[in-house]
Amino acid sequence: MAEWIYDGTFNGFLCLIHETAKTREFPGNIRTFQGEEQSFLFPPKIAERDDLLAAAVRDVLRRRLSGRVFTSGYFAFLSSGKEREMAVYRYFSLVWQKGASADRLLTDSRVAAVHEARRAVSRERHRYLGLLRFSEMSGILYAQFSPEADVLPLIAGHFAVRLAQERWIIHDTGRNRAALHDSGTWCITDFRQNRELSLSAGEKAVQELWKRYFTSTAVRTRENRRLQQHFMPKKYWKYLPEKDPPEEL
Repeated sequence: MAEWIYDGTFNGFLCLIHETAKTREFPGNIRTFQGEEQSFLFPPKIAERDDLLAAAVRDVLRRRLSGRVFTSGYFAFLSSGKEREMAVYRYFSLVWQKGASADRLLTDSRVAAVHEARRAVSRERHRYLGLLRFSEMSGILYAQFSPEADVLPLIAGHFAVRLAQERWIIHDTGRNRAALHDSGTWCITDFRQNRELSLSAGEKAVQELWKRYFTSTAVRTRENRRLQQHFMPKKYWKYLPEKDPPEEL
């Protein structure tokens, strides 16, 4: 079984599925491009990304596997698992052969792996929908976060509806990517923030008020950090302004 490489995007992965289906060869491994490929003895096979082809493959998979199965595979693909591509490939292959009812074979490791990854991604998406903090910077709303899974595509659409009239940037600092929204449309692109952004005067005042509110409503005698971290783990605290004390304290 050959090793396959692709560009790391979901569209690229769908094109890889199409190419392996044409050759009827189950991949031995799937990975993303890693610079120059030096292996001459066993060179990997390359799946080139074609967005039109990916759209066609997406339609076929939705019809054959069901929308639920396809969505589960997509969420699992966005997870942080090291072998996520092979896990999703095995899952899609199983359901393709046995039908959508195979998705209920919860004791099958191929199904269980994808369901577990889907749940983890769904939980992280849900948390960031409530914990993401936007700051006003020169007429643009800017939010930064560093999720474990690649949930940026899953939350950008939500905020495109919720903040439809605003210009905003949601920056995944760990992956150096961002969702950019302007005039009712949004896209995801590579993004690096090389200098510290300055908050507007109004934003500084709002953050200070929010810190005071958060501090004043806390009951010191009933503080329970362990319980607090259970509901909101510390990995989410980095970009929450209310976790810093107000200036006068």
